[in-house]
This record gives sequence, C-alpha cells and structure tokens, in this order.
Amino acid sequence: MNEEIVFFWIGTTLYGLGSILAIIGLLFKKEKLLSAALASGAIGLIPHGVAIITRWIRVGHGPYINMYEVMSSDAWIALLFFLIAHRKFRFLSNASVVVLPVIFLSMGFGLMGSVKDIPLPPSLRSYWLVLHIVFAKLCSASFLVAFGSAVLYLYKDKHHEETSFSKRLPSIERLDSFIYKFNALGFAFLSIMIVAGSIWANNAWGRYWAFDPVETWSLITWLCYGLFLHLRLNRTWVGKKSALLTLVIFIFSILAFFFIPYFLKTAHSEYLVR
Repeated sequence: MNEEIVFFWIGTTLYGLGSILAIIGLLFKKEKLLSAALASGAIGLIPHGVAIITRWIRVGHGPYINMYEVMSSDAWIALLFFLIAHRKFRFLSNASVVVLPVIFLSMGFGLMGSVKDIPLPPSLRSYWLVLHIVFAKLCSASFLVAFGSAVLYLYKDKHHEETSFSKRLPSIERLDSFIYKFNALGFAFLSIMIVAGSIWANNAWGRYWAFDPVETWSLITWLCYGLFLHLRLNRTWVGKKSALLTLVIFIFSILAFFFIPYFLKTAHSEYLVR
C-alpha cells in the first residue's frame, strides 16, 4: 500500500505542477511553459501508471471498484487520450490549461473515498463489465477534449487576434469542428458503455434496466449529448452556441457520473463510496 501511495502522489504532484505551469504559461503568454506543462503531465503518467499496476496486481482486479480506483484510472486514461490527440493536433497544447487542472482535481477527488482494498465480488466478474468500464473511461476522455476545445473556442471568439495566445490557436471554424468531432466520438463511446452495462446488468441481476439513479442520469447525459448532435446537424447550432452547450453538458455529465453515487443510493455506489 505504501509503495502504491508514494507513486500515486508523485504522479499527482507532477499533474499539479503541470497545471501551475499551464496556467502561468497562459497568463504570461509563455509557450515554453505550456510545453513544460505537457511534459510534466506526460512524465506523471509513469509513476501514476506504476501505482495503478501495483494495486491491480495486489488486489487481483482492475481499477474499477471504489471511487479511488475509478477516479485514478479515469484520470490516467483521459490524460493519455489527450496526449495522443495532441501528438496529432499540436494546437491542443493550449487546452492543457483546462485539461491538466481537471486531471489534478480528479486525483484529489478520488482520495476523498477509501483507498482500502476491496475484493472483486462475483457479480462484477464479467467481460461485459470490463467493456462497460473501458468505454466509460474513453467517453469521459473524449468529452474532456471537446470541453477543452470549447474553452479555446470561446477564448478565441472573444479575443480574436488581440493576443499572442489567440494567434497561436487555429481558426474558430477548426475549433468548432473539433468540438463536434470529439463530442460525437464521446457519444459513440457512451452509447457502447450503456449497452454493455445493460447486458452486464442482465447477466448479474436478471434485468437490463432498473432506473437505478446512475443508470437514469447516464441516460439523461446520453440524451443531452444526443440533443447536442441533433442541434448541430439539424438546427445548425454551430460556433458559440455549440461551445457553450458543450461546457454546460460536460459539467452536467461530471455531476451525473461522479457525484450522484455519493448522494443517492445506487447499485454503483455500493462500492464506489467505500
């Protein structure tokens, strides 16, 4: 346990350092600090990954039982996803000012739960559960990149070419396209997550859907992102409307996925809040 926590805190510290560097880089218009922020986050993945693997080997199951494990692994996957996207689209380095603080806060939020080891109950030993969890993490990561792109869009739209930072960003049309693409990708991942979760629930409890609060709020989140795509494709909600709607839905999804289990009794919260 001690070795795992040490590596966890090293990773968290590097994420925190990256967050500070990204914010300072934005405020003082220092592009090198944004690069250093990304480097700090990328290096942090190594000890953080060691912490996850160490726990995985010790407890004998993946990081998806209690809130500590879920938030830690979600943060790791989301940052890796962001860094991979950044390799292809370099302008996303500017979104580190949003992404890295979210990752850092996710690590802190995970520590609010118990870090004790919990054995894997029989109901969770399922291929469909693993699929459900993998796509849950991928949809969160994709929505985070869309959220970061939306923040950059709103900054660019407000400042136009007034600052050196806004000049480094791509056109608002390209940012708008990224908001749509990563929201659409996240929506596809979320759809698979819900279907896989329903199949797992049927295998574990003999029912596909029971309107458990987490299930219900996941469906509402799915409908919200579906509404985004409908408005985008059929009502031409592009530009600023699209960016603002992305911010609102992303914040709503965070509340639905990570706060509901704390305040309402659900099948998901049986282990998450321990």
